[in-house]
Amino acid sequence: MIKLLLIGLTAWSACISAQENKDGIFHYSSMDAMRNGVYTGNLTVKDVKKKGDFGLGTYNFLDGELVMLDGSVYRIVSDGSVEIADHKREIPFGSFTFFKKEHSEELRNVKTVEELMKNIREILPSSNRFYAIKIEAVFKELTLGGAIKVNEEDRTGIADLMKTRPLYINQNIKGTLVGFYSPSYVGGLDLSPFHFHFISEDRKVGGHLVEGTFAFSKFTVQLDEKNTYEVMLPNNDNKGYRSKWESSGANSQY
Repeated sequence: MIKLLLIGLTAWSACISAQENKDGIFHYSSMDAMRNGVYTGNLTVKDVKKKGDFGLGTYNFLDGELVMLDGSVYRIVSDGSVEIADHKREIPFGSFTFFKKEHSEELRNVKTVEELMKNIREILPSSNRFYAIKIEAVFKELTLGGAIKVNEEDRTGIADLMKTRPLYINQNIKGTLVGFYSPSYVGGLDLSPFHFHFISEDRKVGGHLVEGTFAFSKFTVQLDEKNTYEVMLPNNDNKGYRSKWESSGANSQY
């Protein structure tokens, strides 16, 4: 009788878990790994298309920034140009989900990206849940960050590399912010509270959101609350990463 009850509870839990996972975020690797120089993974562009139609990340050895929107995966090359990513290209870090708008809020009198972040935090239904965030907007000026491919033996942490990352400054540009809100208690997994990438409407400009001012002070923020967060770690053997991680600890700041 007890065995049957346990089997029943296990099946019920598996069923509930399967239902919840349909509305979750799939996250590959961790920001702490990037902070300690882990720039390789074995997740491919083809793989992530099974995990979502919306997301962001980077490519192995930081060979470009990644933006995923409406099921298409883009690569922002170090010179700032944008291309459709090859389905075999591998990813060391990223967050992906199937975006389904659940909440929509109109923001007014927002002039800068800094003000945007503050306003989003105020409209979130819960500061302890995860959210995928989509914002279509026109920027008067927009600064985006890129990534330059590192040497395969380079273990420089992401914080140091970002000091010299390429920056692309754009004027009067329209596009979509693709991003995620993550609670502070998972700061080791992703940037917290926000991580945003941008892709222009004509798909010619993209990158990591750094700063900007809006051409119009009124726009709509689309929120998709997520009830599960699946984390997968790379299974390739990166000895350089392991030795540095063990010697430096897991508390590097970025």
